[in-house]
Amino acid sequence: MASNGGLIPGFGVLLGKELAEALRSKRLVIFAVIMTGVCLLVPAFGFANLDHYGSGSRHTVSDDDMHTMLATWAALVGYLGSLMVIASTVDAVSRERATGITAWIVTKPVSRLSYLLAKAASHTLVACVALVIVPSVVWYAVTAALFANVPFASVYIAAAMLCLEMGFLSAFVVALGVPLRSVTPIAIIALALWFMPTVLPAFSLRWMVYILPSYLPIEATLASIDETSASTVTVPIASAIAGALAFAGAVIMFERQEL
Repeated sequence: MASNGGLIPGFGVLLGKELAEALRSKRLVIFAVIMTGVCLLVPAFGFANLDHYGSGSRHTVSDDDMHTMLATWAALVGYLGSLMVIASTVDAVSRERATGITAWIVTKPVSRLSYLLAKAASHTLVACVALVIVPSVVWYAVTAALFANVPFASVYIAAAMLCLEMGFLSAFVVALGVPLRSVTPIAIIALALWFMPTVLPAFSLRWMVYILPSYLPIEATLASIDETSASTVTVPIASAIAGALAFAGAVIMFERQEL
């Protein structure tokens, strides 16, 4: 395997390999189709059940009903997407380590940083495109075709937060594959982190709402309906920092591990 040179030798080659494998994955296609179909249910149910009026092809709904459709879209992508990212990334490192592929790859002129970074970057790109961008574009096009005054700016901000969510989860789950060599504990820890907001209020840890990455879907949902607060800024920043630190720690550990 040829080296690409630079600060992270071999990254380009490994990234191309990971993306090629992702494009051949039936799991990716299935997840993208499911996510798009679920998102399309939002305007379909809205048109069938919400009060709307207008003589043209695009009908008008109340602000509250529009907010309901926007929040439903963001919540669906945020929570269903998180489960799909975990499911598609949980064996990204452990599978290749178990079969000896990892040990073989790092004997080539590539760095261990390149290996992990290519994993995280490819899963992030694929998740953003397949689970956020494509389903959201289709959803927005259909919603805008059925209803008037569908906001763009708030949807754009929410989608950016959802992409950040996919990036954090991809990097975090890849990082978990370094200290943990089995799929089961990786999945348990990732799911426990992501559903932590459901139990934290019971322990009076409400301040965590300002920093915990698992609040990203909530912040994206609020941003989609223009209900922003300090946590709209602090949660994405804290998530980016937490994801970078977790990944950096995994890289340091990976450099010292016997493969």
